[in-house]
Amino acid sequence: MTGVPDGQTISRGRSELVARADVTGPPLTALLAGQADGWFADLAAALPPGWALMATGGYARGGLCPGSDIDVVLLHPKKAAPNAVQAVAEALWYPLWDSGVKLSPSVHTPASLLALAAGDLVTATSILAVRVLAGDPGLVNQISEGGLRQWRTRPQRWLARLREATEERWERCGDVSSLLEPDLKDGRGGLRDHDGIGWAVATGLAGVPACLDGGRQDSVVPIDTLIAARCEVHRITSRNGNVLLLQDQDAVADALGLADADALMFGVSSAARSIDWVSGRFWRRVDRIVHGQHRAGRAGTATPLANPIRGVTVVDGEIDVTPDADFTDQALTFRVADVAARTGTPLSRTGLLTLAAGVADPVGPWTERTRRAFVSVLGAGDAVVATIEALEHHDLFTRFLPEWGHVRSRPQRNAFHVFNVDRHLLRTVANAQRFLRDVSRPDLLLVGALLHDIGKGYPDDHTAVGIELVERIVPRMGFRPEDGDVIRSLVEHHLLLSETATRRDLSDPRTAANVAAAVGDDSRLRLLRALTEADSIATGPAAWSSWKRSLVDALTEAVSDELRGRPAVPETVDNELRFADLLARVRAGESTCTDHDREGESDRVTVAAVDAPGLFAKVAGTLALHRIDVFGAEAWTSTDGIAVEQFQLLVDDADPPSFARGGLVDRDLAEAIAGRLDIDARLRSRIGRARRAYRRAVSAAPPVTEVRFSNDASDATTMIDVRVPDAPAVLYQLSAVLAANGVDIRAAKVATLGHEVVDVFYVQRAGDRGDVRRLDPAEHEHLRTALIAAVVRPEGSGGD
Repeated sequence: MTGVPDGQTISRGRSELVARADVTGPPLTALLAGQADGWFADLAAALPPGWALMATGGYARGGLCPGSDIDVVLLHPKKAAPNAVQAVAEALWYPLWDSGVKLSPSVHTPASLLALAAGDLVTATSILAVRVLAGDPGLVNQISEGGLRQWRTRPQRWLARLREATEERWERCGDVSSLLEPDLKDGRGGLRDHDGIGWAVATGLAGVPACLDGGRQDSVVPIDTLIAARCEVHRITSRNGNVLLLQDQDAVADALGLADADALMFGVSSAARSIDWVSGRFWRRVDRIVHGQHRAGRAGTATPLANPIRGVTVVDGEIDVTPDADFTDQALTFRVADVAARTGTPLSRTGLLTLAAGVADPVGPWTERTRRAFVSVLGAGDAVVATIEALEHHDLFTRFLPEWGHVRSRPQRNAFHVFNVDRHLLRTVANAQRFLRDVSRPDLLLVGALLHDIGKGYPDDHTAVGIELVERIVPRMGFRPEDGDVIRSLVEHHLLLSETATRRDLSDPRTAANVAAAVGDDSRLRLLRALTEADSIATGPAAWSSWKRSLVDALTEAVSDELRGRPAVPETVDNELRFADLLARVRAGESTCTDHDREGESDRVTVAAVDAPGLFAKVAGTLALHRIDVFGAEAWTSTDGIAVEQFQLLVDDADPPSFARGGLVDRDLAEAIAGRLDIDARLRSRIGRARRAYRRAVSAAPPVTEVRFSNDASDATTMIDVRVPDAPAVLYQLSAVLAANGVDIRAAKVATLGHEVVDVFYVQRAGDRGDVRRLDPAEHEHLRTALIAAVVRPEGSGGD
């Protein structure tokens, strides 16, 4: 470069380099840093004597992502005049600001910068890596040496501050390895964890470097993976973002030459697991030093176990395995893991390496001792997650369960799930701990929990694949055929109670009878009930609530009665008495009457009016206008033609429904039912705006669109099961279509599963002689087409 670059020159050069598709990851960051070095060399070529321009942080270490801030500090003498400092600084900064390049500059004397670093963690860590760009190298050396000296003067304090900041960052950003949209820089297992280890080692505190199990180089390759992904996020979005959004993952994968976004996220997850493994073990050992649990002169002292296992000891607070362990014992790996999990003592790296080198692949079925040790590990509660992941870091778990390799670090890539498949399975096992005393075979519950989603990640339905895998796995584990049949049943039906409770009419005797026929006996039912809750909690916050628990419990008890030969007799509800007040008011001349009450987490709104076509849809539409979420509904009509519609509403205590704030819902319900409120017009603009908000993807897989009909789910009604993409006012639009086709809704269940809505309607149609009947199969196709057309818009279309 010749001459002083201007904004256009800088912008053009940066754009050309960023556009080079042949350079990715660390090589790209090095080129970008070198390019910036060239700009500053020219811009700062005429710095006055005794001044310096230096790079800090990541830029000083020689790497810049396309959207990274370029951190630089202009150092000047204490006696420099303020106007002179301003003039020099503006000459350096403005060309870059004019170019649009992200510059993060500051101006200091060496003394003022070191004074700031003495109390500010961000500044203190940023000057642990500095590099001269132009001017007096002596000033930069003052900062380098002074910053390190200050950092090492109070190492305990800085370690505590680093630890606190790390924990806060992990809490705020979550795990890179398991999130749908991970923060590549600040999440747990992200780029910042690698930096944090270096800063901690730089304190010079005795013993801290040795806390880095195996050396910091163990995380170099994983770091490169995350850097490459972050670079492409910056290139694709043209912004300094650290979160790998779902909508960008396909493009990032393509830019990196990967097969697809699944391959990208598998690589990101695996890399983050490796970084987290190094970082987590490092900080755990540092904590022992900080709290005085590791005493100088006693490192490496072995302590025998309370229940001795040959060649297995505790060294410096970690389980170690020596070469004289009995590697002919097939159960050794799980016996060691069981000790670690039940005592809360981590497995040492050397111990894991010794196991990996000495343990042979199991030949034939497991011994009973192996199976018992394995089940004991599974029953250790929360510790099972870290323990099995420690084994798997050295491929020890997949030696015994090769099928685990397919789900390891496998992303689920939908917003309904919090964790990757393997972490979800381990969290389900941990959650099952609380139910072990409630079931007759806790060992089968634990193994069922571990394997219930083992079929995920294959092209076919994960449950069907899981059944096939279990039929191969369970005999290898040495379970008896009858026990294997129970585990197979848990895998086959792990969604049965949850889906039935939230999507079927629990008041219909056919519902419990159908579940009972699938489950087979009460012992399996109790196992399935425990697995349902453990699985749901491990899925994520949207998958379990006290409302859902109450539905699952009600279904479980009804099915239990059915299995014991005591099918519940449907309660005869006298609706005339139940709704007497509302009916009396309508009969007295009120056009619309409403009532509200609360039950558990939900509110109920009951509406009574003279029956008319589309009444259900009008109530659903009015609730949608007020952004009130409906999860259930039922309808009844008196002999003299008064319809009663009761809706169950999910309510946030912090934001009560509109009817609790002045009766707005009641007013609009009356207007809608009287025909004076155009619900379609009121919803149209809101739906249009909301649809645009829904365009941001929340799942890797496209949402399912299907409508299924069944006359077998109920003796009196036809069940219509509608599964469509999530969007505003879906219940209203579907119910309006049914009303327009002369279909009467008797009950409804509503559920949102991440990016999809599942609405289940129980319907009837008036017969020729005024009676009611279920839908004729000949009607199904026409209704299916109409229902889908009402809620599914062509790609790129706007609102209604």
